[in-house]
Amino acid sequence: MKINKQSHKNFKTLWIQFDEENVDKHQLFFKQHSIRNQLPEHPRGKTLFVLNIPPYVTTEVLGRVFRKHCGIVADVFFTTAKGFKTAYVVFEKESVLERALELPNNSVVILNDEQNVCLTGLAKWCKDYNDSICDEERMKKEIEDYMNNYDRRINEKIISEKAMAEEDKSNDGWVTVTGQKKRGQYALARKDSVINKVQQKEEQKNKKKQLLNFYTFQIRESKKQNLAELRKKFELDKKRLQDLKSKRTFKPF
Repeated sequence: MKINKQSHKNFKTLWIQFDEENVDKHQLFFKQHSIRNQLPEHPRGKTLFVLNIPPYVTTEVLGRVFRKHCGIVADVFFTTAKGFKTAYVVFEKESVLERALELPNNSVVILNDEQNVCLTGLAKWCKDYNDSICDEERMKKEIEDYMNNYDRRINEKIISEKAMAEEDKSNDGWVTVTGQKKRGQYALARKDSVINKVQQKEEQKNKKKQLLNFYTFQIRESKKQNLAELRKKFELDKKRLQDLKSKRTFKPF
């Protein structure tokens, strides 16, 4: 293996090897991720920016690479989905990032061995397909748990409102009005924006009704008005033409 000694600005290198039988190696470039507008998911002092990642390397494999040589990896984010990828590796502590930046440039990591597996080709496609299939039993259980919790909350709310109503009846006849509603029915919030929207909808409905009731009358009146304007314009043009004829000096006929 011949190491490229050409210096890359602020980037360090790490070699990865697919397995022990494969003699070919691939070079990763990485540096500390530090920019002016740092995103919350890429915390300053804990994030590594990695380039030239092969397509077969997953987030799990990349996290395992740095976990083996540096320490605990909190998360891995890929910014590209096809071809050679770019990633952000977020460590749990700043000391782990410092350890990663101190790695020698000739470090080599084997991805596929007895302890770790890096799937490629048909095996990777089969795993991706199996992972994409939803477990019906687990989904059914999640839906049932959610609905049971929802029914429990609704029943607790109804019981508490009934208890408040009974308590209010015994307090000198004063009654507290509560927002009781049946399941699946929701009352509109009493806000100015909601009230304005409702009023606008009512006005639009009234306008539509008015247009439907007088549509034929309005068309007939508009035609009469347009015809009257055309006749008036015709008379004005006719008078103007006569004035021009009377004023001209040359009269061939």
